[in-house]
Amino acid sequence: MYKILLLTDFSAASRHAIAFTQALFADTAASFSLLHALPLEPDLSHNGAFLLAEQRESAEQALHDLQQSLTQPAVPSYHTYQKLVALGGPVGVVEQLLADEPFDLVVAGTTGAGFSEFIGNVATGLVRHAATNVLVVPLSAPIRPVEQVVLATDYRSVNDAESLRFLTDLAARKAAALTLLTIENPAEPDSHSSEVNRRYVEKALENLSTLRYTIHDDEVRHGIYAYLDAHAVDLLVMLPHHKTMLDVLLTNSITRSMAYHPRVPLLTLYDTVTVSTADVTQPAVSVQPSSLDSLSVATYL
Repeated sequence: MYKILLLTDFSAASRHAIAFTQALFADTAASFSLLHALPLEPDLSHNGAFLLAEQRESAEQALHDLQQSLTQPAVPSYHTYQKLVALGGPVGVVEQLLADEPFDLVVAGTTGAGFSEFIGNVATGLVRHAATNVLVVPLSAPIRPVEQVVLATDYRSVNDAESLRFLTDLAARKAAALTLLTIENPAEPDSHSSEVNRRYVEKALENLSTLRYTIHDDEVRHGIYAYLDAHAVDLLVMLPHHKTMLDVLLTNSITRSMAYHPRVPLLTLYDTVTVSTADVTQPAVSVQPSSLDSLSVATYL
């Protein structure tokens, strides 16, 4: 059974992302946790505490109403739901939850709006910090069968076939066509080591229907966007690797850029080998169950 964490701020974008995820896992057992994060306020006065309690009660009721709407009409018996209310920012709350309990997937909706890509948003924060797979669903994404999944990869950055397990299971369940998309810089032809890694990745995906596709472009983002413009893609999957603040400052994070304003649903696969423990923070947050009741893929970052 998959354990899936669904972030919600009760917006249209988060509701759409939840509906998309329900459809994506309609054919398999899943335990869904609806998470709403309440921002921590510095006001510790009596009035501040009263306001926080009032906000929490309102959030619990809203989660209750959301679950009611999500389960009408009746959901499959192999789908279960629980509600979580937490104090803190969404990314920090998710980090703490993942430190205490494993989830196979974290889901967030996005409108693509924001002050700047450098500052980022919840989606970019999850891609950088969450120690699990992350699905970012744009509000514009249609809810339809996942038939075309693309793995855009340079192959060099795939360290462990286990990081592809979530993808292989999803593509197999959906009987989806998987395209291995490579963006090659004409000035930097593939090395021998990348060919070795290519065979390694293809071996891990040998039970799927795959197609290799190469675009020659000196800018990876441009090459991926060119593919999306010319082909129908139901899911873009990426395998992030650059996890440091320096990469963000130097705009080296291609996955982060895609997550900031995704054109199609974006799945980022988690690879434990490449995460620097020095770059992972564990902010103090309070996470409690509600009292009401308890595929395009790219390995470029």
